[in-house]
Amino acid sequence: MIARVVTGFRVAIVLLVAALQLGGGCAHQGRRFDPAARRTCLVLSVAGPAGVAHIGAIAAIKEARLPIDCVVGNSMGALVGGLYVTAPGEDLDGRFRAFTGAYVGATKAEAVRNGLGLGIIAGGVAAANGGGKAGSAAAFVAGAALGVAATEKLEHERMVRVLDDFVHGAAIERLPIRYVTFYQEGTATGVVARKADSGPLAAAVGGSVANPLIFSTLAFGPGRPIDPGADRVSATPVQDACAAFPDANLLAINASGQPIFTDATMTCPVLEVRVDPGMVSAAEVMQLGDVYRRVVASGHAATRTALAR
Repeated sequence: MIARVVTGFRVAIVLLVAALQLGGGCAHQGRRFDPAARRTCLVLSVAGPAGVAHIGAIAAIKEARLPIDCVVGNSMGALVGGLYVTAPGEDLDGRFRAFTGAYVGATKAEAVRNGLGLGIIAGGVAAANGGGKAGSAAAFVAGAALGVAATEKLEHERMVRVLDDFVHGAAIERLPIRYVTFYQEGTATGVVARKADSGPLAAAVGGSVANPLIFSTLAFGPGRPIDPGADRVSATPVQDACAAFPDANLLAINASGQPIFTDATMTCPVLEVRVDPGMVSAAEVMQLGDVYRRVVASGHAATRTALAR
């Protein structure tokens, strides 16, 4: 893990540079994106649930037979990128569906455990108060229902645990494709940005997707991770990707709805693919139905068009 401090000064400088470049245009426009001359690093943006558009983007990249040598992703881009790099030869759509199924299964199992636990407690209290068999049974049913209803459908620690099981405890340094993600961490004096390029993949992804708008029970405080999406420089992390892989082309899939930010020191040619998947909810994506397919298709279409130019 490597840390860097995020300051208002840094963000202000980047914003100024972006303004001087006509609203976020690349400072390195003269450098040509050339897969024959440099290796290609895939950069995946934040986007919340709409980040499943990256699944379609990666499918289009495979169809174009463009080799990917490294992946840098934040937030949902970190999750999709992590599922890809742990099994780059497999169908990513199927892999995401399997992971979602594993998570839903774990949620149902936890709801059953919570329901049984609370039901037993409620039934026991009713029996102790002389409620008889009928009263105890009714209390058990009511308690069980409350336990099931109280189980969070989207819970951060469960997601990290299921992901770790799904990728068989994969460590970043042993992946077949080099992988980096970022997250932020609160401290007593401010916020520190963390670079995760080693250690358990699931923990690194968990830090990058720690978004309270998705995981409502997520706790914050010193030492706890925070989704980096609030830092617009990190929304599509091309600067950090270039710092990690200065000899690479950057193929940036930007589904964040925000312009990418670059600076004059970057040595990496960037091909930005802008994807507009629209607003979707986590529940809609997890249903894996028409909304999910539409968002994935938007990433595929935008990337295929960009690579065909």
